[in-house]
Amino acid sequence: MTQFHPPTFQRLLSAAVLALSAVVAAVPAPAQAQDAYPGRTVTLVVPFPAGSGTDMSARLLAKDMTEALGQTVVVENRPGANGALGAQIVARAKPDGYTLLVGVAATNASNYAFFPGRLGYTPASFEIVGGLGIVPLSLFVSGNAPWKTLAELIADAKKNPGRIACGSGTTTAQVACEVFKLRAGIDLLNVPYKGTPPALTDLAGGQVQVVFADGTSTTSLVEQKRLRVLATAANKRVPYWPEVPTFVEVGMSDLEISAWSALFVPAGTPAAVQQKLNAIVRRSTDAPESVATRQRTGSLAMQFSLEESRRFVAGEIERWGRFVKDSGVKLE
Repeated sequence: MTQFHPPTFQRLLSAAVLALSAVVAAVPAPAQAQDAYPGRTVTLVVPFPAGSGTDMSARLLAKDMTEALGQTVVVENRPGANGALGAQIVARAKPDGYTLLVGVAATNASNYAFFPGRLGYTPASFEIVGGLGIVPLSLFVSGNAPWKTLAELIADAKKNPGRIACGSGTTTAQVACEVFKLRAGIDLLNVPYKGTPPALTDLAGGQVQVVFADGTSTTSLVEQKRLRVLATAANKRVPYWPEVPTFVEVGMSDLEISAWSALFVPAGTPAAVQQKLNAIVRRSTDAPESVATRQRTGSLAMQFSLEESRRFVAGEIERWGRFVKDSGVKLE
């Protein structure tokens, strides 16, 4: 069983729990019923540090929300415990539309499988009100690798079990490696790295032979022909690599793995507020600056209605539960 040992979850989550009640108590009381929403500042809680990809998406959204709502929307970074600290704060906030979460696949899907019963929140703690962006993972080999197609790689791996190494720069990539092994019926050596850049460096240098990563950190390397893309873990071909097949196309229908971010509110938030936020999110993700940012980072739009958003996150929770169980990857 593969083990992965990030140093933060139990220690940071345990240390943070005592402070949560004070944080939540500091949230202002709801606006009076006769006041139109919003009547004061809205806070976007980002469960990761400033400067992260999630933080940058949140700041774009905050700017657009400020203009649309006519009230200041501020970003508050609350990193820690694999995103669980920030998610806890929003889960325990008043469901009035003034404390929102910019959640990701980790906080609102895979964490439920990795830390069952230990998060301080559950899927029922939130309502998703809109998607911000989704970045499918893809399988990369070096530009001078002998495999031109996924079928060639799989055939070679079957002839030489355990000789091909899969570099994993994130927990998501590590799970992807393990699930790929199972679905393809091959034996790969899973090599964890402390981040995607060093994994890609070793891939280009030949120290590992395959890496799962997203388009954010790989587009330029593919253009320089230092890396080659064999397949994407999306439900359809991505526009920036239209010639690259999906795993679905080659018969692996259960291999869809993406990084994504979305806007969540505490459960019980009024339906009218949710509808208003959904409309703003959809306009924001369609704005020229957001479109340009997605083009630079390999992200795809998530133009979802409320019902589509709910179906999406429910599917992600179910999929990650299956992937974590199948892969055997553990976080402690």
